[in-house]
Amino acid sequence: MKKAYSTAKVINLAGAMIAYLIGSGFASGQESLQFFTAYGTWGCLGAGICAGVIYFFFSTTIMEDGRKLQLTQSNDIFRYYCGRYLGTFYEWYTPFFSFPGFCRDDLGAGAILNEYYGLHPLVGRAMMAGLSLAVVLLGLNRMIDIIGKIGPIIIIFGIIVGLANIFLSSDGFATADQTLAAIEVNRAAPTWYLSGVIFAAFGCILAAPFLARIGATTSSSTEARFGGGLGAVTFIIACMVMAYGLLASIGDIHSKNVPALILADKMFPAVGVLFSLILFGAVFSTAVPMLWLTCNRISTDEKSGKFRASTLILTLIAFFGGQLPFATLVNTIYPFTGYLGILLIVCIGVRCLRSAVRLSKTAEDGTMNLERQR
Repeated sequence: MKKAYSTAKVINLAGAMIAYLIGSGFASGQESLQFFTAYGTWGCLGAGICAGVIYFFFSTTIMEDGRKLQLTQSNDIFRYYCGRYLGTFYEWYTPFFSFPGFCRDDLGAGAILNEYYGLHPLVGRAMMAGLSLAVVLLGLNRMIDIIGKIGPIIIIFGIIVGLANIFLSSDGFATADQTLAAIEVNRAAPTWYLSGVIFAAFGCILAAPFLARIGATTSSSTEARFGGGLGAVTFIIACMVMAYGLLASIGDIHSKNVPALILADKMFPAVGVLFSLILFGAVFSTAVPMLWLTCNRISTDEKSGKFRASTLILTLIAFFGGQLPFATLVNTIYPFTGYLGILLIVCIGVRCLRSAVRLSKTAEDGTMNLERQR
């Protein structure tokens, strides 16, 4: 008899979700800096609460709906929430955005190994391309197992670095708001609440197909919802701890490309080797699902020649065409993607509301029928 609930499965699902969402933006500290830290002590908290509530809602909902619908084509989840026309737009837009993201991550891997070890950028790019190809060809379940173990490692690293800096720089934390008022820090949005909403909305549009597909691998509603909920809560907590760690040293890190490295150096001198591995793993954990999502749009059968051929061809395009302006394309459509994510969350909310009304009406009709029978 198949078990209806597995704690190990829930942790693995949460880890896979975290690994997909976390990427190099979290590991470098840039996401936490621009979306949370930049708004000061209370604005950071408010943005985190906004993002956390939205993340929890959509991750638990999508994972559970993925379990119920058992979609073979992951992008079909958009049609379920948004209808035929808008859903079809999302179905094509997400893979279109994911592939340039994979290309950008491949370039990033080359830059990481070049910066820390002096290796030619092609070495890092070849490693990232080869590893991504191998893992995607293993199939969804093995991919979940692999990246599901990487996500928690990155989260733990971020939490340790953030907490250590809060305690080591307690004086800086106490005067952080005054320091922020005297310097210029890039903000993701004009206000803290809009920043929190956009942060979650951007994650929603990218994660929806992936969450729906891994939700389909669960054995019960409890497993799906706990996996999504645990992933959302852990991810936001890690982002907030990192954000407050950055806030404690805001005067030193506000203009740095990799602010988390500055925090790590305060703890462990010559931490470059460890940090480079963490950053490479963060890029890898995002690159692999992005490649898989694009290939899943082309073919839903992971064992088919079409799926394998498309995986190989897209990996080669990303590697040899890496100098094309993919990164520019991604950065150009980032803001647009955030607002599309807000629309998607609204559609999910409307769908949930309609389902609740339908269930209520069904229960009411059933009660009336019983009363008539009596």
